[in-house]
Amino acid sequence: MSRPNERTGTRWLAAVGFGLVLVLTVILSLTPDATTYEISIYDAYPWYFWAIACLALVLGNVVIVRSASEETADWMYGLLLVGTVVGVLVFLPYFRGYAVFGRADVLSHVGYIRDIQETGAIGQRNIYPNFHLLVLSLAYVVGVDPSTMITGIAGIGSLFSIVSFLALVSTVFDRRRALLSLPFATVLVAVQSVPYVFSTLLVPFVLYLFVKERRTRTLHIRAALATTLFGIVIYHPITALFLLFIFGVYGVAQLLSDRNLLGADDGPAGSSVGATPLSQLVVAVFAVWYLDFTAIVERFGVVVQNLAAPGGGGSPASTYSSTVSQYSPALVDLVRIALVRYGQSAILLTIGGLAALLFAGAVIWRRSGWDVSRASFVGLFTVFTGLSALFFLVDLVVGFGRPLLYAELFAALLSGSLFYALANTAVSRRTMHAGLYGIVALLVVFSTFGLYASPYSVDENQQVTRMELEGSEWYLEHRNNQVRLSEFGTDVHRYRDAIYGRESYGTRQVVTSDTAEIPPHFGYTDRETLGAGYEDDRYMVLTRAGRIFYPNLYPDYRQYWKYEQSDFQRLDRDESVTQVYDNGEYDVYRVDAPDEEES
Repeated sequence: MSRPNERTGTRWLAAVGFGLVLVLTVILSLTPDATTYEISIYDAYPWYFWAIACLALVLGNVVIVRSASEETADWMYGLLLVGTVVGVLVFLPYFRGYAVFGRADVLSHVGYIRDIQETGAIGQRNIYPNFHLLVLSLAYVVGVDPSTMITGIAGIGSLFSIVSFLALVSTVFDRRRALLSLPFATVLVAVQSVPYVFSTLLVPFVLYLFVKERRTRTLHIRAALATTLFGIVIYHPITALFLLFIFGVYGVAQLLSDRNLLGADDGPAGSSVGATPLSQLVVAVFAVWYLDFTAIVERFGVVVQNLAAPGGGGSPASTYSSTVSQYSPALVDLVRIALVRYGQSAILLTIGGLAALLFAGAVIWRRSGWDVSRASFVGLFTVFTGLSALFFLVDLVVGFGRPLLYAELFAALLSGSLFYALANTAVSRRTMHAGLYGIVALLVVFSTFGLYASPYSVDENQQVTRMELEGSEWYLEHRNNQVRLSEFGTDVHRYRDAIYGRESYGTRQVVTSDTAEIPPHFGYTDRETLGAGYEDDRYMVLTRAGRIFYPNLYPDYRQYWKYEQSDFQRLDRDESVTQVYDNGEYDVYRVDAPDEEES
C-alpha cells in the first residue's frame, strides 16, 4: 500500500504538469498564425514552449510509473496529462493555421476527397476510399473543409492509438506491467496524415480486439474484430501484409503453447476464431480489393524481383553510404541527425531486444513461462526488426521505416515486462525507477523533436500555404499548356490534385512533366542566361520554400548548394526570363530559349 505522502506527491506532480499545460495554451494563443512558409515549426514557438512540453510529458509519465507500484488510480491523472500535451503537439499544424499539412501525398489525398465531393462516387483509381470517406465524414460533422480536417486526422489516430494501447496492455498484463508499458506508447504518435500511418495507428486496437475475443469468446467482440479487420485491410496493402505476419507469429506461439514449450498456462481456453481464419479473411479482402489495381500488383512484382536479385543500388543503406562519402558531413551533424531521426527507435529496439533475451532465458532455463500473447510480442518484435534490416539493405519499393513502426510498437508492449523483471531482481525499485525516468525523458525529447520534419533532421517543414495554392491555381488557369514546366520548391501536379481533384480535373489542368531539371545556379556558371541552356521555351515555378531550402537545411555546406541568393537576384535581371506572376511567395517565370537563327 502507498503512504499518504507518496500519493500527495504524485498528485502534486500532476498538478504541476497541468499548470504547465496552461502555460502552453497561453503561448499558443499569443503566437500569431503563420503568414508565409516556415521551414521549421519548431522555430515558430519560443524554445521554452518545447521545454515546457517535454517537462509536462515527463511529469505525466512519472505519475504513471509511480502509480504502477501503488494501489491508486493516480495513473489516470498522468495519462490525461500526457494525452493533453500530445494533443497540443500533434495538432500544432492546425493551431498554426496551415492550409494543408503535407506537401506530397497528402495533397493528392485531398484531391481524391474533392473527387468524392464533386461526383458523389469513389473514383476508379482510388485505392484508399476508407481513409478519404473518414476524413470527409469528420469534415462534415465538424463543419470544416476536408483540407483542414486531413491536417488533424493523424492527431486523432495518435490519441486513439494511446487509448487502444492502454486497453491492450490492460487485457494482456497485470496492472503493474501494463502501467510500466504505458509511457513507451505515448511516444508512438504521428502527424503524417496518410493511409499507411493512420492504419498503423489502428493496429493496437486490432490487437486489443483479437486478444479480447480470444479470452472472452463473446459475439459482439468477434463482430467488432471482423469489421475492424475488414476495414483496416482497405486502408493500406502493406498494413494487410503486416497483419498476416502478426497472425502467423501468433499461430506459431499458440502451437508452442499447446506443446507446453512456453512453460506457462495461457489462461482461458481460446476462441473458435483463431489466427488462421483471420488470416484467411485478410487474404480474401486483400485479393478482392487490391488485385484490381495494376499499380499494386506491379509494386509487389518489383519487391519479388529485388528479393530474388538484390542489387542494393537503390537501398537506403547504399543511399546513406553514398551520401556520406560524397559530402563528408561533420560528425556532430551525423550524430544530431541520427538522434533526431532514430534516437527513439534505438531506445525502443534496445528495450525490445533486452526483453526478448529475458524471455528466451526464462523459457530455456524454465525459470518462468510466458503466455501466448507475450510470446507473440517477442516473436513479432524479432520479425519486424529483421524486416526493418531487410528493407534497409534491399530496395523493396518502400522504406525500412514502415516495418520499424511495428518493431517499436512491440518493443513498447514488452517494456513493462522488462522493467517489472528488473524491479524484482537485485536492482532496487528506486534504482529501477530512476533509470526508467531517465529513459522516458530521453524518449520524450527525441520523439518531440523528431515529430515534425525540420532542419534538425535535414528535412523541410511539410506546411502548405494558401499563397502556394493560389499561385498554383493561377498558373494552371493562365499558362499555355503546350509549354513545359520546370519547378523548384513545389510539385505543381500535387497542388493541382488538391485544387481540382485527383481524377476529375480537366484537360486544361494537365501538368506536362519535364525531365530537364533547372540547372545548378540557373546555368550562370557556364552561360549568360538561363534560356541559353534550353532548346525550347518553358515555364519555371519557384517558391519561398525553394528559395530558403539550402541556407536553412545545409547552412554549413555552402559549397554544395545548387542555388544561392545571388543566383535568384541575377535571375531577376536575366533577359531570357520574364516574371509573369508573383504573390510574394509563389513566382512563375517564362523562360525563352534562343531562336534557331540565334543559336
